[in-house]
Amino acid sequence: MKLRTRIIWISCLSIFGALLAGDIIIWILAYKNLMNEAFVSAYRDSFLVANDFREHLLLAQASDADDEVYLQYLLKSYQDDYNVCIYYEDYQVPQTAKTVYNHTIFPMEDFLEQDYRIYYEEMYYARVRWKNTPYILFRYSHQGTIFLYRLCDVSAVEERIGLLAVATLFLLVVLTAAASLILGSVLKKVLKPLGELNETTKRIADNDYGQRVVIKRMDEIGELGESFNKMAEAVEARTKSLEESEQKKTLFMGDLTHELKTPLTAISGYAQTLLTAKITKEEEEEALLYIDKEAKRLSRLSKKMMRLLELDADAEPELTETPVEELFEWVRRACGAILKEKQITLHCEEHGELLPMDVELMTDVLINLVDNAVKASKEGGKIILRARERCIEVRDFGQGIPKEELGRIMEPFYMIDKSRSRRTGGAGLGLALVAMIAKRHGIRIEIDSRIGEGTRFILQFV
Repeated sequence: MKLRTRIIWISCLSIFGALLAGDIIIWILAYKNLMNEAFVSAYRDSFLVANDFREHLLLAQASDADDEVYLQYLLKSYQDDYNVCIYYEDYQVPQTAKTVYNHTIFPMEDFLEQDYRIYYEEMYYARVRWKNTPYILFRYSHQGTIFLYRLCDVSAVEERIGLLAVATLFLLVVLTAAASLILGSVLKKVLKPLGELNETTKRIADNDYGQRVVIKRMDEIGELGESFNKMAEAVEARTKSLEESEQKKTLFMGDLTHELKTPLTAISGYAQTLLTAKITKEEEEEALLYIDKEAKRLSRLSKKMMRLLELDADAEPELTETPVEELFEWVRRACGAILKEKQITLHCEEHGELLPMDVELMTDVLINLVDNAVKASKEGGKIILRARERCIEVRDFGQGIPKEELGRIMEPFYMIDKSRSRRTGGAGLGLALVAMIAKRHGIRIEIDSRIGEGTRFILQFV
């Protein structure tokens, strides 16, 4: 069952129940009021008849008239069907009772067996139901031997209550139907955004992540739509991120396979030559040197790969305020060999700066940047390692990087000049490692490069 139908049913049942409870209360109060009015009217008529009855009996007794004959004559003169007169020779002996006058359809025994309650002086009453008709029965006694019963039909009260019940039930049904129509119309308008939200959800579930809900009002449903849009944006962004990550991993594995294939092919080829062919001593040494060179290259590649994997899995690094002077000194020592090989001067500038860092990771960053600067520089060149304010700058005066390549040089295995990189033992992982460490530190990397003038890597600390 749909939400709208369920709400209409619950609301209509609630309205019907509330109105019905109100109607029942009205019926009970109306019945009591009408019954009280009928009782008072019946008592008034019975009292008048009883008073007239008593006066005529007193006159008859004064003239020594026959009681039974006079009673019959008197009661017939009232000309109604509601009076019964019972005469006792001795009230203490019930068997002496006899009916003097009974113009009703009910026998004398029915009047005698009722449970009467006193109402006023010698007037008693009882509520009875004969043949499914309600009556009020009044009893008046004269001198303990003559009893006058007056039967008052109050069925009109139940008829009026029945008519009232029919009218109120009809009104109840009409009101409930009207309420259901109004409620259905209102809910259709109110729940329309939920229907749109449901359709949008289905389309998103079918991989259409660009779908959004149109917010037309800022009530609770509008807020739900806004939250849904934010969630959809987050899902879309996350999905794109995962897709990009998956693509990068695919490219990464492809590049890794390619990078491993070349040295492995060379190592395998030279190894097969050493095992199967007769070669001179010089050729054997050349083959062994090449195998050693390629093995070292694979070793460096595996170390950088492991470093990247460690950084991808590890928690955030613990940063401590470290003097830049110490960092530069460690980099100078680590890069001493490659600087000496090309006779390049490393010029360090610092002014006592303290920066938050993981020293080991930041040393890796600067070693990779200096190593790239050495590869890009000519022999006898100069590299500047400078600290100022909250940034560290690595600058070379080499061949520079084309503008169209700047956006990709941080990608794993991406190399601008693949032939030169392989000659120098590069695999395109150094800058990827730099980018990952910088991201862990919250460092922003800026690159300023001009062809033929050199490149500046600026590490901007937060």
